[in-house]
Amino acid sequence: MTNLTAEIISAAKENDIDAVRAVIKETETFVSQRARNYATGAGRTDHHLAEDLTQAGRIVIWECLATFGGKTGAQFMAFIDRELHSVMRDLRQQCTNPGVSAQTTKDFETALTLASGDPYAAARIATTDEMGPRKMTSDRAYAALLSWLGTDSLDRPHDVDENDDEMTLGDVVAAVAEVPADLLDSHDYETTRRTVIREQVHRTLGLLGERQRHVLKADHGISPVADYSDRPDAELAADMDATAKQVKEARAKGAKRFATLYTAGARVQ
Repeated sequence: MTNLTAEIISAAKENDIDAVRAVIKETETFVSQRARNYATGAGRTDHHLAEDLTQAGRIVIWECLATFGGKTGAQFMAFIDRELHSVMRDLRQQCTNPGVSAQTTKDFETALTLASGDPYAAARIATTDEMGPRKMTSDRAYAALLSWLGTDSLDRPHDVDENDDEMTLGDVVAAVAEVPADLLDSHDYETTRRTVIREQVHRTLGLLGERQRHVLKADHGISPVADYSDRPDAELAADMDATAKQVKEARAKGAKRFATLYTAGARVQ
């Protein structure tokens, strides 16, 4: 719902100052909300990125006034929403995935979906025929993985503790592995990675609807749901008091939503 009218938009396109102000006022909250959405993952917001995205979004609004071909306020809001998505997505990629092309990032995100959000598995899948014509070389997949993860130096700032003191990646790994930082070895890193992935999986499942969550747990035998991976959907549907069609729909929508939420969370781990 918008308060913008065809008259206001038409006047703004003619650079009427009051109309332009009305458009800016009407879209400011919309732009800042979109910016926060694109700068947020797993409940944490990169405020610096959000500020950059908001500024870019304001420019988009100005440019859209010149290129918008519709008439109504609803059409204008839909138009700027599409433009904001494109601009903010690309800017986020430039800020969070430096060193690789936009196409490589897009291809790696496809691999992430196929890997259910595990970036390490995605790097392997990216080099296989599962990617079809977008299959990567090993070097390209590795570069995409490094870009996705960022520089994993043990001294890299990662988070803050309960006292708001900065924690490095090494501090986090040591805490999860319960091993002093100076004694960490490759086994500890792998154990930590698996622990973090397991926690992220359960956290992401918790964000899904009840039916979607139950079906995905059943597909993989995730406690406390029984393993239905080798059983027909009719059995799972009967136990859920649902239809087989509802189970299939929950699986398709749930898997897509899970991948989106999981990969968003993986960016900030």
